Amino acid sequence: MMKRSSVGPAHRQQGVALIVALLVLAIATGLAATMIVRNQNSIGATSALVNGARAGELATSALVLAQALLDQDDRNIDGPADAWAQPLLGIPVDQATMSLRVVDLQGRFNLNNLITADDKVNLVAKQRFQKLLSVLRIQTDISNAVIDWIDRNPNIEPLGAADAANQGTSTYLPAGRPMLSVTELRAVRGVTDSIYRQLAPYVAALPVGTPINLNSASSTVLAALGANVAVLPGRGLPGENTVGDNAPGQVPPKNIGSVADYLAQPMFAGQTVPTDGLAVNSQYFLCAVTVHLDAVTRQRYAIIVRPMSGPSRIIALSSEACLTGFYCL
Repeated sequence: MMKRSSVGPAHRQQGVALIVALLVLAIATGLAATMIVRNQNSIGATSALVNGARAGELATSALVLAQALLDQDDRNIDGPADAWAQPLLGIPVDQATMSLRVVDLQGRFNLNNLITADDKVNLVAKQRFQKLLSVLRIQTDISNAVIDWIDRNPNIEPLGAADAANQGTSTYLPAGRPMLSVTELRAVRGVTDSIYRQLAPYVAALPVGTPINLNSASSTVLAALGANVAVLPGRGLPGENTVGDNAPGQVPPKNIGSVADYLAQPMFAGQTVPTDGLAVNSQYFLCAVTVHLDAVTRQRYAIIVRPMSGPSRIIALSSEACLTGFYCL
């Protein structure tokens, strides 16, 4: 004979009510936890937005500082001994850290100098560019392809960008104008990613006729001009640090006041170097800024032009580098 349960309807109802209460409590606790997490995420997102805006303002202020340093400088002589050329690294500003570096773009070979203002091949510049390619162990025929890319002349350069024998090495037609950015090299026939990364730190895309500043030129560029860089202490060839990488506390090289005096140095002994396209001062600079604020990082890259008179101005601005380093613009 089966035993009847001693639990009456009242007890069963109390048990069900307790379970329902526990479920309601569990749901309420889950909802509260979700709201807390959402609020924390919202606070974190708001904080990131605020810090991002502050970091962006600091980066903009650093560009203003770079312009001020350039404007206060002697515009007749520029080089690594100048105040603007000394990097500011990890400077504490308003609960953030800021780094600022200004690089002289005229310390590099100007690709647009391969043609003259009247659209003829600049033979002196072509010889220098081929020497630069040779120093970097890059095939010198690329010089013809670059010339063919930027000139308006429909005549085909041997092994140039428009050479039918070179079809298939690029999907781009020649631009028929001076380069606006060094990144255009990527579209030139024969320029692989490897070649581009080798060459990019030593070239610039500046207005036709903009000279090389000897004071700011790296050993690689000086070698392309005919210098024996082995006699210049502290400078190496491919793989060297680019101009603007002076370590804090390092005594920068002395600026030399004229092209003639620079070419009279021992490293040019026995060399006949044309003075065309050479200078000891500059008008075009690349500024790189990095700001760290909590978990936020902001970067700015700007090309600054500083005329011989009047204030400097920013002519190109980017928030991202298009290559490792800061020579993308």
